[in-house]
Amino acid sequence: MKILRPFTGTGAVFWPIGAPPVGTCEFATEACRKYCYAALPEWPNFDEEIRILEDEKHEILNMMMSLPLHTLCHTFLSELDGLQTDILHWFGSGDCPTKYTDYVLSIVSEMDGDVTQMGFTRNIHLWEARKDIFALTVESISETEDREGLFAVADYANGTSIMYRNGTPTKGGYCGPEVCKDRIEEKLTHFINCQTCKRMSLGCFDRPSIS
Repeated sequence: MKILRPFTGTGAVFWPIGAPPVGTCEFATEACRKYCYAALPEWPNFDEEIRILEDEKHEILNMMMSLPLHTLCHTFLSELDGLQTDILHWFGSGDCPTKYTDYVLSIVSEMDGDVTQMGFTRNIHLWEARKDIFALTVESISETEDREGLFAVADYANGTSIMYRNGTPTKGGYCGPEVCKDRIEEKLTHFINCQTCKRMSLGCFDRPSIS
């Protein structure tokens, strides 16, 4: 079974949705649980692309936890090559619960320099450890206070994430589920594809350096 799945131009890690112990969304808010794009039938295009059953997401998680670190990272590189992408996307669904934080960080560190990594999380400890990779998902930009880093504000009504860096909207700041667009420059609008955002330094990739 493949661990990584094709998702918007990346190879993505899909973990089970919902609160533990069934799912991995330990830090989900009430609104997130109610309007999660990975679970709602209102967003059929998401399901159309991934077609991953929750049982299969559990298998992916169990496989990742059982493989030795070096073997897992070698598998990631092989599967990314097969998907013809150099972007490893953390948490196409689900999130990183506390008990897996250290292991995910060890994977991220092991993969450094080999691929480009990006992702979304509500796990603040994971985010603080690797702000160069992860966007912290929040309900409002006011929650970020004086924190510096990349933030994704959930816009449930439109099914998008509005991207901010240090309280300021990023270039190409609206992400998904069908298109990415900019608040000001209409010419930056494109069908959602992380490769495009990386090439144009938009959204998640509007950051100081990209490996």
